Amino acid sequence: MKNILLALITIALIASCRTEKSNISKPIVSVSIAPQEYFIKQLIGDSIEVNVMIPQGSDHASYAPTAAQIKKLSKSVAYIQMGHLGFEATWNERLKGANTQMKWYDLSKGISMIQGEHHHHHDHDHVCTGGIDPHTWTSPKEVKQITRNLKIYLTELFPQYKGMIAANYEQFMTQLDDMDERLNTLQTKQPGLTFMIFHPAYTYLARAYDFEQITIEFEGKTPTPAKLKSTINLARQKQIKTIYIQQEFDQTNANVIANEIGATTVQVNPLSANWQKEMERFISHLEKQ
Repeated sequence: MKNILLALITIALIASCRTEKSNISKPIVSVSIAPQEYFIKQLIGDSIEVNVMIPQGSDHASYAPTAAQIKKLSKSVAYIQMGHLGFEATWNERLKGANTQMKWYDLSKGISMIQGEHHHHHDHDHVCTGGIDPHTWTSPKEVKQITRNLKIYLTELFPQYKGMIAANYEQFMTQLDDMDERLNTLQTKQPGLTFMIFHPAYTYLARAYDFEQITIEFEGKTPTPAKLKSTINLARQKQIKTIYIQQEFDQTNANVIANEIGATTVQVNPLSANWQKEMERFISHLEKQ
């Protein structure tokens, strides 16, 4: 009986400790898109909770946050914005008003931003319209700067994890170097590589590796019949065999072009929560062109 009582007390103590641990909430950092959560986790692991404001599959230019997201935002110690997203331009002041105590950081710091809807050609002919292209996270060269910024921001927010952040930073930067080298090799093997996509999500990658990105969408809008016809002619001229499409956009025009030129369509997800896996999948497709 004595042994049974001792066992029950031990179990109760263990359960009490577990309950106490589960009641200790992690600090929350809010971000705009899922790739940011991936980058943060690479540096600080599960030591904090990341509140992603724009769900996968949503258009970052038009998404409106839910009440649950705002509630988590109100408890956040910081907001780390991607920089120049349509969502951020629309909601930043209201998000700041929902939590006046949280710190505010910008991951685009130190990056040479590209103006507008951008077609990058290997002869350096740039056609730019509109505002700033925000898709910095789809190029490993830019992600290196994003990671440098994150190391500074996270160390400032959580100095108790400084050692872990520094060690994880070196490890992740090595992985980015490997991806960068892979793309440099592709650039050498296929100089002036051209790819077609509906929405210009890989503009920074095209700039970094001297590729040419051709977009179906024109100035943020569905192309007119005349523009669609000229895009089909350009696709034939460039011998496009693959057209990349994103799940949050209408696929009709991409399919029309693919049928006209005998190309295949491949779905890509620049907003994937598993950034590295998605980037490697996209690079693999480029290597097969």
